[in-house]
Amino acid sequence: MSRTNYIFVDFENVQETDLDRLMGKPIKVVLVLGERHKSLPVVLVKKLLKYASQVDLVETGRGGKNALDLILAHHIGTAKKADPQGYFHILSRDKGFDALIGHLRDSGTLAARHAAFSEIPVLMNNDERVEFITQHFKSKKAPRAGKRKALESQIQVLFGKALSPSELNDTINALIGRKVLEITPTDEVVYRI
Repeated sequence: MSRTNYIFVDFENVQETDLDRLMGKPIKVVLVLGERHKSLPVVLVKKLLKYASQVDLVETGRGGKNALDLILAHHIGTAKKADPQGYFHILSRDKGFDALIGHLRDSGTLAARHAAFSEIPVLMNNDERVEFITQHFKSKKAPRAGKRKALESQIQVLFGKALSPSELNDTINALIGRKVLEITPTDEVVYRI
């Protein structure tokens, strides 16, 4: 069973909503709207209707400093209680959410903040995944799997265990094609970066 990824969008901070990236993925999006959002663009409404089973709107109707942030945090807590195994993403450029992300991680919850839909690993296309993994392996702290099976597990963890077997295979083949790594006949992983 794949893990559900929950994406909470701070709509006051980020209006970019690339909902077409949701197609066929175990994702729930919560758009948290502030009191200023009395109407939405028609293009967005059409996308909301297209993905109605995966998207919820939360109209806060509240104003004030950090009002929307606190309401968003409440909804994350509610979702976490209902699905402790979920992966919780906050889509916002507001670094004030990093304290909440740290708190969630300290309690063993998978959580991250992103500034755009394209930065959320589970929503990436294959080229974006390969670039993300390449940068991950270039990090001095990143562990490197020695065998293909361990590499597959490591990649699945990076993407919230949401990649299909074909997406995983395509990603590994692209890493090989771009000479980031190679896999020997004995399934050893040799890194070229």
